Amino acid sequence: MPVLELRPHHGLCLLHFVGKGYSDAFTAHMTDTLATLCENPQIPVRLRSGADHLCAVCPHRRETVCESAKPARYDAAVLHYSGLQTGQTLFWKHFRAKMEWLSKRHLQEICGDCRWYPLCAELEKARE
Repeated sequence: MPVLELRPHHGLCLLHFVGKGYSDAFTAHMTDTLATLCENPQIPVRLRSGADHLCAVCPHRRETVCESAKPARYDAAVLHYSGLQTGQTLFWKHFRAKMEWLSKRHLQEICGDCRWYPLCAELEKARE
């Protein structure tokens, strides 16, 4: 089974994804990726820095990096609060469970200045 490389904060993005994104291509890519993960919870996920699978169609991607400094901060915060490490590989179902735990406790500290934060916070509140 191929390994899916993801930035740490993308675990939170996938957890809260509801079909909205930067562009139609980005939204379709997120939708397809999430469907694959939901159908195959045993897919191995490797945490990485820099552009990943989801960044393939992101308008902020410039070759292998993001033009925004925010994602690197979000990644660092996810790693800090979760105890995970860059380069670590775990099954999607375990990564998702870790992100669910993290989201309930540290969503605002991790990504409170993200443009999508209000949507994610609303979804998190509805899950309570």
